[in-house]
Amino acid sequence: MACIPTDPMPPPPPRHVPPPPPARIAEAPPCERIYRIEVEKGERLLRAYCERGAVMEMKAAVGRMNEGTKLFSGDQRTPEGEYRVSAPARESRFHLFLPIDYPSRSDAQWAYVQGRITAADYRRIAAAHELGEQPPGDTPLGGEIGLHGEGERWEGDTEHIDWTMGCVALTDEEITFLAERAEVGTRVIIRP
Repeated sequence: MACIPTDPMPPPPPRHVPPPPPARIAEAPPCERIYRIEVEKGERLLRAYCERGAVMEMKAAVGRMNEGTKLFSGDQRTPEGEYRVSAPARESRFHLFLPIDYPSRSDAQWAYVQGRITAADYRRIAAAHELGEQPPGDTPLGGEIGLHGEGERWEGDTEHIDWTMGCVALTDEEITFLAERAEVGTRVIIRP
């Protein structure tokens, strides 16, 4: 057994390897204006698409009953479909509220065909869209849906639970970021 040393030899000293050069990190283009907002309810994620190419991702909370689209006032569901920011952000108990034009014409048409709203309600919603006004919120479909912050009561909860009555919630800092960059008319797409 001459090939097997009786005393183990220490391992060779480590070779000096210089540290790699610092990586060049490309800065994301600044976000001065948001032209589209997409919400993925199942992923609890909001993406804001900026004019110069940046995409900002934010954790979002949605309605407590997060499966399915909003069907009627008080169902605690977030609507699904294509909407627009319908007015500038305003202060609210949830820090800021950025309204969307829910119910859309499509929501109203579907509800009318299913018998959930009257012809008069359908005409009122359609007329509001035709005039570029906020649709009425006093129909069986409800209203006052939008994006908002957490405010004091829900601070820190958006990351963990769906807690809204149908809106999309972000942190106060994130809704401020959106409100400063999303103009009236900005597309808001909400998916299951």
